[in-house]
Amino acid sequence: MTIKTRNRLNLSLFFFSLFFLAVNVLILILSIYNNSFSLREYMSQGGKLLTGYSPLIVLISLYFQIIYVCATSYMLYRVFEKTQATDISFIFLFLIALIANSIRIWILLFNMNSTFSGLLVFCGNCILFSKLLVPTSLLFSVVMSDADQRQNLEKNIFILLLVSMFFAQLLPLNTANVCANFEVDYSYRNVIKITSVLIVLATLIALFFNNRQKFYTQLTTIGLACICIGTYILLNSTNLIRLILSVIFLFVGNLLYLKELHKQYLWND
Repeated sequence: MTIKTRNRLNLSLFFFSLFFLAVNVLILILSIYNNSFSLREYMSQGGKLLTGYSPLIVLISLYFQIIYVCATSYMLYRVFEKTQATDISFIFLFLIALIANSIRIWILLFNMNSTFSGLLVFCGNCILFSKLLVPTSLLFSVVMSDADQRQNLEKNIFILLLVSMFFAQLLPLNTANVCANFEVDYSYRNVIKITSVLIVLATLIALFFNNRQKFYTQLTTIGLACICIGTYILLNSTNLIRLILSVIFLFVGNLLYLKELHKQYLWND
């Protein structure tokens, strides 16, 4: 993949996420105007906004999730515009997974949590696809980022996408159960969760030893750890405390990881 192609992909994701954000804001406004969506109803369900469960906070966190993808994709385009950074192509996949996961917002906006439809199944498949792609894309950003792997970049991206799509279609969904964060429930939930944690731990350990071997600082390790923690909290943000923590972790993670990674490539170049 050439730098020009990667830049176009990052810029395309920026514009798509911006468009997706605008569409969902418009849907929310029209739903409120047509009385098919009641903010007052969701606020009354919330109990305590700070520490309890609040569908309103889930809705806000989903809009923030789209904004995060929009902002980060633009950062990837601007910061690494002239840098041959293989890692960034896999971070691009990580953002693709987040934008796919944010389709949870449709379950909330279209009140699909108590109905069955083809759109609900589609949302469930997208959510499961994102759950599989998030940890594996981060792992590949570390173990497949060496210069000798650049010629296999397209193949590795294709494998990640294909495997994630395959299992997202293969694993059964339980559309009768929509979770508190408006995820469609799916089979082997605990297995996928434990496997994801193990993959993330393996990713951070591999990055730690890579940096140590190349005499780099561990700022990228700390930054990526913050991104992982922030992402997990964001995907499960059901109250204000979790949402605030996710914003802090993701902001610090982006700052440390992307800034230090850019320095490393500038030093090598």
